[in-house]
Amino acid sequence: MNKIKKLSIIIATFTFFLSSFSYAEAVTSKEYQAVMETAYNYFNGAANGDQKLLSKAFDLEFGHVKMITVNKETKSETIRTVSLKEFSGYFKKATKEKWVANILSLDIVDDKMAMVKLDFDTPKTHYIDYLVMYKRKNEWRIVNKTFIAKKK
Repeated sequence: MNKIKKLSIIIATFTFFLSSFSYAEAVTSKEYQAVMETAYNYFNGAANGDQKLLSKAFDLEFGHVKMITVNKETKSETIRTVSLKEFSGYFKKATKEKWVANILSLDIVDDKMAMVKLDFDTPKTHYIDYLVMYKRKNEWRIVNKTFIAKKK
């Protein structure tokens, strides 16, 4: 095989793999943006008392929140589970305080499941949320929210 033929095959092979990689990255980038948008829909919906945004973020049919609760008398801890439908109802009005949220990490598996670690700060409380999402019916929805809260 002459050098020009070998070089042509190498370039064609390299171009094929590069184009495959670019396509995969574009899909993942699109999913990354969609997952981020879902996390911020939750945050903005809660901060603004916007039930429409919360319903875009939460899987109201299957989703749940888990939280640590402490019995005031015995000081014993338990895990409380609330449906996301009930939880979204806690946010009826916009807050007058400034709330800030930052995504600390985001992991997507097979463009079907995602985990977001969200740093959520209010003037009274600092939260770290873990949001588990599934992509169903071509939309990302939070199916599980687990958090820890520290009073300031």
